[in-house]
Amino acid sequence: MFKRVLVAIDGSDYSKKALPVAIEVARKFEGELFVLHVAEHDRGRAAAFTLETPAEATRLVADAVAQAREAGLVAHGSLVDKAAGHVPQAITEAAAAQQIDLIVMGSRGLSDAQGFLVGSVTHKVIQTVEIPVLVTRGGAAVKKATAAELSAVGQG
Repeated sequence: MFKRVLVAIDGSDYSKKALPVAIEVARKFEGELFVLHVAEHDRGRAAAFTLETPAEATRLVADAVAQAREAGLVAHGSLVDKAAGHVPQAITEAAAAQQIDLIVMGSRGLSDAQGFLVGSVTHKVIQTVEIPVLVTRGGAAVKKATAAELSAVGQG
């Protein structure tokens, strides 16, 4: 069912909790994992500048791919550079290009109103893709799910 799983990471504690969940789902369905990090850049008056160093972004993806491979998965990583505010679009485009079956993302667990006000990336992705999105919440511990429980996610 979920043979191609994409996990969007940004280095936050929320995305760090999403990675083990994505690994577990991909393992249960004997799928492969695509790790995506969107490095944002912003425009100043004189030039564009990144919000993190290229080395930091590369290391983030490499570490996540290594963790997935250590778990026995076929894993691929991708680093995309986008203007600030265009992260949801980059995730949606990557999911379409890779023919992803499931996107796994972290969330702070904000209400709809708070998500709207702060422009939650997860909230925007959920609204724009037609595939399931599994959201890990900020304070939730990772629970090993059965294949039956995971299958129910795709039927909802």
